[in-house]
Amino acid sequence: MNRRFALATAAIALLAVSAGCLGYATGGGEVTNETLDAEPPHEYDFDTDRDAAFDLSDDAMYTVVYAVGDREELRLYEQTPYAGDQPLEFESLRYQYPDGEVINGSEFRARGGEVEQTTDETWIRFADDMAGGRLAFAGDGSPRRFSTRAYVEGSYAVTLPSGFSTDVPIVGHVSPRDHAIETVGDRDRIVWDGVTGGSVVVQSYRESDLLVFGVVLGVAVVAAIAGILYFRRQLEALRQRRRDLGLGVYEDDEDDGWL
Repeated sequence: MNRRFALATAAIALLAVSAGCLGYATGGGEVTNETLDAEPPHEYDFDTDRDAAFDLSDDAMYTVVYAVGDREELRLYEQTPYAGDQPLEFESLRYQYPDGEVINGSEFRARGGEVEQTTDETWIRFADDMAGGRLAFAGDGSPRRFSTRAYVEGSYAVTLPSGFSTDVPIVGHVSPRDHAIETVGDRDRIVWDGVTGGSVVVQSYRESDLLVFGVVLGVAVVAAIAGILYFRRQLEALRQRRRDLGLGVYEDDEDDGWL
């Protein structure tokens, strides 16, 4: 029985190692032209003056426009607590040349750009004539809890959906803290003049969320008060039983902070 168990364990381990090696050998997957050429959820704002400009929507999608500058490549990845670095998943890639021409993902590849996915990251490499342009793509990200690695250094902007805010602590949170908030139409835009690394995190809420949060908090407070009152009644009943049994109640018991 022990021998069979050992053989089964060894076989499972061999399969796991083989799968990992195969993943590295095959690049960990492929970002297809169909994925890159997909229509974006809304038009990209290539006119931004930020090095990284994120636009969040209430359908749990985001778009981002990066200034390429003189970069040769971008390494895009997500950090997970147990699996380590994972490649960032995205779609609807567009590249805008400095002269304003916009191309899709398959054209980006045809003109010398590369999009490669490994088991740990996704690489975007730019052709020699793509310096000074802008790169855009779309991905999954909720405005209630949006987080991204700072893949490029420089100025950042995160535009919230209409009706969302970060003003109230606990339910609203922004990191890094050295930020400012602009109003663009009916939307809040959080801006940073200089992000040098780490992550950008924005936790926002709707006004209606505050009502729900207030109700939940109120119920919790009422439950806590009811629990304390119940405990005090039970404690007083226990003391009364001790008196009835002639066990006595000491001075320290009377002054225990609960009654």
